[in-house]
Amino acid sequence: MDTDNIRQLLDRYYDGQTNEREEQVLKDYFLQDDVPPQWATDQQLFRQLYGANMPAIDGLEQRLSRQIDGWNRVEKTTSRRSRTVGLRWMAGIAASLLLLFAIGLLVDRQQKQAQYAVQQDTFDDPRDAYAETQKALMMFSKSINKGLNKVENVTQE
Repeated sequence: MDTDNIRQLLDRYYDGQTNEREEQVLKDYFLQDDVPPQWATDQQLFRQLYGANMPAIDGLEQRLSRQIDGWNRVEKTTSRRSRTVGLRWMAGIAASLLLLFAIGLLVDRQQKQAQYAVQQDTFDDPRDAYAETQKALMMFSKSINKGLNKVENVTQE
């Protein structure tokens, strides 16, 4: 084959302008043994791209399969662990918020009770005092139950 023709085909090949027939001509030319030394690198390229298939490595498929299975196991345990950690984290935040809420209510009540103690006298009738205590305890119980229900809903999810 003419060296000028090969040079033109190579230039077109590297520019991405060759068709299949022209690429086949280049492939046939560079896969033969008698190629001028000036095109040794091009010959190596064509031999790498279009040369004989490499023999398969013994046991490669089995080793790859074992490796992929191992990655799958790691991925599954990691996803389960992250879900558990996420739920624990959310439950911890909910418990912290509940604790802060309870402390806030307690401080608020103590401030109000301190003001009431200064401003008003105690009850004269023990029944009125008992009724007021029952009312306060019911309000506290409702608040606690409301918070506990929210915590139970979060931990059940």
